[in-house]
Amino acid sequence: MNIPKKLTRGDCVALIAPSSSANAEGLERAIESIKKFGLVPKVYPSCRTNHGHVAAPDEIRAGDVNDAFLDDEVKGIICIRGGYGTPRILDKINYQAIAENPKLFLGYSDITGLHSAINKLSKLVTFHGPMPDPAWRDKIVGYTKMHLEKALFECGPLGEVKNPAGEQIKTLVPGMAKGKLVGGNLSLLAAALGTPYDVDCKGNILFIEDTGESVYRLDGMFSSMRLAGKLSEAAGIILGTFENCPREKKSNGFEDLPLQQVIEEIVKPLGVPTIYNFRAGHNYPQPTLPLGVTVELDATNGTIVFTEAHCRE
Repeated sequence: MNIPKKLTRGDCVALIAPSSSANAEGLERAIESIKKFGLVPKVYPSCRTNHGHVAAPDEIRAGDVNDAFLDDEVKGIICIRGGYGTPRILDKINYQAIAENPKLFLGYSDITGLHSAINKLSKLVTFHGPMPDPAWRDKIVGYTKMHLEKALFECGPLGEVKNPAGEQIKTLVPGMAKGKLVGGNLSLLAAALGTPYDVDCKGNILFIEDTGESVYRLDGMFSSMRLAGKLSEAAGIILGTFENCPREKKSNGFEDLPLQQVIEEIVKPLGVPTIYNFRAGHNYPQPTLPLGVTVELDATNGTIVFTEAHCRE
């Protein structure tokens, strides 16, 4: 895997909206937040428009991704927010140009679509972490700030990434595993199955999280991942947070199974070393995770250790 150069204070970073848009107030907050972090934001056109549930027409959003990687002034690329729409632009990205112009790329949630495609097709390490709208305004403190700064401004390796105090990583399937960290949002991982842009799990450590999905929908996504062989071919599995994922009561009076039971019924029989309650996903505090670097997973003792540098000087 190729790794990007680390950022330094004063660097110019591209602010792009490859998914949904921020409103005018959110954009201004994002700009100010990036400045307070010691970086100089360069706002791309996708941040200043709206196209329904996505920030801009596909050509503009994809164009901003491509242009930001090709822009010599830009040292890193920050997605303003997630939302919806990255699957629509995956076939419009210049992956060769990204491979030839490696830069730090940060985002999560819907940005998972781009993470998986760039990791796989450009062989570039990318970063699953908090985005400026609205998180950088008031949530980048303590644990979250420490991990974000390590990811952006240091070369690593990160070493062991622990949960915030008071949160225990739990074992689903004991065992040891080692591989490149891949994955992100389950909805996006499942949506890309069978395409050239789906996540490469073979021999890797698969990280999964989600938010705002009913348990029966998560059941379907986990099942799709299993049927596609993605779960069984992974060396290990890290289950992050599943925020606001309710059990729905159906018209026949029956209720969704508890999510924990769904996971145990689908994932546990595979025998792949697996942990859950790793506090990464749509939650705060959260760590910033470099995707594409080697990690060692001890699912028996609930530890995750990054053993490879994520940036270079």
